[in-house]
Amino acid sequence: MSIALNKRAAEIRWSKGSCGVSGCSDPECVCALCAQPIGIPEEDPRREDHDNEDCCGCEICEDDVPVVLFRGEGKKMQQAAFHNRCFEKLLATPNKKA
Repeated sequence: MSIALNKRAAEIRWSKGSCGVSGCSDPECVCALCAQPIGIPEEDPRREDHDNEDCCGCEICEDDVPVVLFRGEGKKMQQAAFHNRCFEKLLATPNKKA
């Protein structure tokens, strides 16, 4: 599977990897495009109000699961994690024929 990215791909901030804690604001953990935390911290009151396993598609659920790209191999591997909405901004749109 291949993914075509647009010119905004030059803005991606690659990291060594995130800690995996939802809502972490460490530079290695934030969105590789907008630099905002991915997910909602455990102590956030919105998480308490949103304890529905059947939910899918709401803003809280969408923000909690990042899209992750990898490049390189072995010890030189890097990753870039994105909010879904930020990743969509990177996708190249196919040329439309007139």
